[in-house]
Amino acid sequence: MSYPHFRRLGLLLLLSGSSLLAPAQMTIYGTITDAATGESLAAASLQIQGTYQGTIANGEGRYELRLTARPAVLVVRYIGYATQAYTVAVGSGAEHHIALQPVTLEMEGVLVTGEDPAINIMRKVIERKQEWRATLATYEAEAYTRMTISNDSGIVSIIESLTQSYWDHERGAREVLKSNRKTSNMGIDDMLPAAALVANLYDDNIDIGGYNMIGVTHPDALRHYHFELEGYRNLDDQVVYDITVRPKNRLKSAFVGRVSVLDEVYALLEVELRPGEAFIFPPPIDHFYVTYQQQFSNYGGEYWLPVDFRADMRAKIKMGALLAFPEFKLKQSSRLSNYQINGPLPDSLYEERRLLTVDSTAVEADTLLDRGGNAVPLTELEARAYEEIDSTLTMERAFKPTGMMARFVEEDGGGGGSGGGGRDVFSFTPDVRYNRVEGGRLALKADVRLGKYATLTGRGGYLTGRDEATYGGGLQLNSGWKIPQVRLFFEGDYRYGVDLRYPSAIHSDLLRSPAVLLGGHDYFDYLGTERVRARAGFFWWRHEVKVQVGLNVERHFSVDKTTDYDLLGESAWRPNPEIQEGQMRSLAFSFAVNDEDEVPVGLFGQRRLIVNVEHSPAGFLGNAFDFTKVDAVVEWRFPTFFKRRLLPNALDVRLVGGTARGALPLQRFGIIDASTVHTPFGALRTLDKIPYEGDRYAGVFWEHSFRTIPFELLGWRGIVKRGWNVLLTGGHARTWLSDGNRPRPGGYVPHVPRQFHHEIGVSLSGLFGTVRVDFSKRLDAGGYAIGFSMARFF
Repeated sequence: MSYPHFRRLGLLLLLSGSSLLAPAQMTIYGTITDAATGESLAAASLQIQGTYQGTIANGEGRYELRLTARPAVLVVRYIGYATQAYTVAVGSGAEHHIALQPVTLEMEGVLVTGEDPAINIMRKVIERKQEWRATLATYEAEAYTRMTISNDSGIVSIIESLTQSYWDHERGAREVLKSNRKTSNMGIDDMLPAAALVANLYDDNIDIGGYNMIGVTHPDALRHYHFELEGYRNLDDQVVYDITVRPKNRLKSAFVGRVSVLDEVYALLEVELRPGEAFIFPPPIDHFYVTYQQQFSNYGGEYWLPVDFRADMRAKIKMGALLAFPEFKLKQSSRLSNYQINGPLPDSLYEERRLLTVDSTAVEADTLLDRGGNAVPLTELEARAYEEIDSTLTMERAFKPTGMMARFVEEDGGGGGSGGGGRDVFSFTPDVRYNRVEGGRLALKADVRLGKYATLTGRGGYLTGRDEATYGGGLQLNSGWKIPQVRLFFEGDYRYGVDLRYPSAIHSDLLRSPAVLLGGHDYFDYLGTERVRARAGFFWWRHEVKVQVGLNVERHFSVDKTTDYDLLGESAWRPNPEIQEGQMRSLAFSFAVNDEDEVPVGLFGQRRLIVNVEHSPAGFLGNAFDFTKVDAVVEWRFPTFFKRRLLPNALDVRLVGGTARGALPLQRFGIIDASTVHTPFGALRTLDKIPYEGDRYAGVFWEHSFRTIPFELLGWRGIVKRGWNVLLTGGHARTWLSDGNRPRPGGYVPHVPRQFHHEIGVSLSGLFGTVRVDFSKRLDAGGYAIGFSMARFF
């Protein structure tokens, strides 16, 4: 026989699993049941004796396990049943059904006097854990996870992952994806890690849904938990204690449930836990329930490691009759096996920060999960879902919302978008507003994408009050390459029209327009401007740092009030002040950290710093002004109490300030914002209608959020569920005006206080989901204010 024929015959024999090639590899399967009742035992564990290799049964008691050699002895365990050593002989078939004998649950004879025995048992569990955890440096394991997503009608999608998982005490976790499998409605790039989705409930701290939960074996667990001995069972030659768990303080981020502890070695064998009463989510999350189950084994060694992880989660988003999504249901089934303890790990895994890398050769073959023994068997419903679900059942269709606002929720349709990220080449934005100078501004902004890195902007419109046009345009360029984590950019624009004399980070002229149209106060003053501005800079992605320099070439001119009209009649609005007219040329510099322009002040807790410098030297390119101006804003959040929660109690602080040198024109004065009926964070709520102005200014605004804690203490669960938030607030600010910048006689008089303005107040946030009521009392003088603003969400 020639060599090619011999090689071909050898390959056929290898693939056929012939007994001539010993030891043969094969996959066995079967069910694990209760010997007395015949009921299946979900998540029963199997381990090949003398190895770290094993698996678990699915929810129907079925299992699959790949054997590398026969005979093999399987150690089959299930809490409450006698452990069975089951032998798979050399000539046996693939099907093996295993029945376990139940053992008696001993509830009688547990006499508790003084300290509950469970306290001493858990004390020893914690001590033993600290001992063996101290010597656990690394491990490697095979990890498998299946996520099954369902709605009210049934299974929507399934995604499975098989990875090689690595853990290093110093360097953290990494995974290499070996195989994945999913229903046909999941995208080709939908790949999940396996081990990273497994919460080790033996850990000191467990992260769940943004909460940092106190583990039941945390070094301080005895201080945070009530442990009570429920009973014990005789498992083989040892005793297993069943202990109930609940937090001593219902406000703590801790678990409720049961743990099973093996006597003598004092190790967790099994846990069934759910988050306690303090596991609260704000609207629009209507409810969020989750239960965890996990088993542990030492595989004959000293380290107790997870065998599996099972999670059952349900969540629903609802905004009353306005919007509601179907309940989202998720079942997770994970298995970890083939552990290798305290061995060397490849350094190449840690050369990048990515948690998950892909073994492209294995994934492209995509057969590992189709072979028996590599996955926890599918249930009948899951197997049927793989056969019946097609690509038309998108997540958008499966969780289509209902309610009055449902039609405003855009459905993607599963198209996946274009290579350009789904953005249109052309986009148009209306610019419509109303004030006492422009009258009605009827304008339109258009953006045109010029390739991947450039955007051309144009705008134009008509001002009804001034009977003239407003127009402008600009260009934005972004670098198509990055110097390590740095993006370069350039922005330039031209504009002719009416602008705000003092822009505000708190109030918007667009949002003020409806109030003005209905006869309310016009908060802003205005000036005419024709300007060219250019900015260039860089954005450092890693540290969220943005630095830019710029040139301003502007012409400023005064504009008069043109109308007193409102929909309810004539309003005697105040005149618009004259400004110092002329040509302004200035250089600008800006430094910002974590500056997210799209995040409104006061709605979310932030940590950011912004510094702006403008220098306008006399004579520079025909400049008519001479000044230097510096402004700064610092916003910072300081978590205070219940830091383990998704939304801890927190102190939010906003510091604003500015100073100037030279003859600062009126149109460059700094302001401290005032309030109207709208009383947002960052404005003085007891300062009505007109902001403080000056060439120097300083302000401190703070809010401490107590979240739902006061209502939880009172036991008002209905209020807690609505997400009402109690806040204590305060503001302290003033402006100054130098003698050289005081107005000429008969000119406009800026609003400048003689002393610091102090106020303190209380707010109730979350009414009707998005409304907040503010009550504030002025301290340095008489007066109080009641107003409304948007709720503080996070």
